[in-house]
Amino acid sequence: MGDEPNIKKFDELLLASVREALDILGESTKRTLLYFLRQSCQAESAEEKAAILIDKIRELFGEAGSSFLESRIIRILYEKVGLEFSYPVNLKEAIENARKIYLQERKQ
Repeated sequence: MGDEPNIKKFDELLLASVREALDILGESTKRTLLYFLRQSCQAESAEEKAAILIDKIRELFGEAGSSFLESRIIRILYEKVGLEFSYPVNLKEAIENARKIYLQERKQ
């Protein structure tokens, strides 16, 4: 229960990273993707929401487009939590790694 504020803060950082990464698509496309996410997603954690969004991006933009956006999300997230980013990184693993390190650092 003591980690709850830190988990919430990490989730906010993750969602902010997704929003910032989607800026490259333009405001209209970004709003559409975020609207889809809110409407179709019953996921509770930001991590689950990000994974669902990436699945949708893969459907729309293919593997190359989604890889670019995933890397962008990871790079922005790592910057926000003070981690060094290096290629290649899987989005799910990168989020799990960032969350783990972020929470560990806040316990100390």
